[in-house]
Amino acid sequence: MQFLREDCTIPTLDETIEFAMANDVILLFDVKGGVFCGKISNTLTHIEEKYPQFKNKFAVISFFPDVLLKVRQDHPTVFTGFTRRHDHIQDEALKAGYRSPSLHPLLFLSDKIYDFFMFYMFVPWMKINMLEIRKDDVSESYVRDVAPRPVLTWTVNDPVEKSFFKRIGCSVMTDVVSDEPAVFN
Repeated sequence: MQFLREDCTIPTLDETIEFAMANDVILLFDVKGGVFCGKISNTLTHIEEKYPQFKNKFAVISFFPDVLLKVRQDHPTVFTGFTRRHDHIQDEALKAGYRSPSLHPLLFLSDKIYDFFMFYMFVPWMKINMLEIRKDDVSESYVRDVAPRPVLTWTVNDPVEKSFFKRIGCSVMTDVVSDEPAVFN
């Protein structure tokens, strides 16, 4: 499968929304950083004003609580999802060059405190609608524990894995693009 071709262009936001409306697709805006708080809020305002019929057909998901706070403040009815990053603090420390073995237990504990705070305090307080989590961290008990919030997992490209997640009630994101509906539907 060829992903980059000369005859392919990246659609504009308006083209994407029109495609989504015509094909009954829900759009996920995955906001990767707090610096985009204002931009996503402005984008949502544009969508709500220009496409009122598209209401409730999109969601904002992010690793960053400040993004979800801004969305909730400016657009309280927009569906939001918090993306759980396993070992978030440890990963960031490694990226910054901290490799001390004596620091590892503190970072591990910090991650557990962060997870507890986000899951038991932030998510309910902000009325976050959905949880997004890496596929390797999803289990049947996790999906059951966070109910009634839906769980979305990434990146599921294997049909057997997709079947498992569907069975436990978990939605998936995939990189598989196919014209064959039987391949991965």
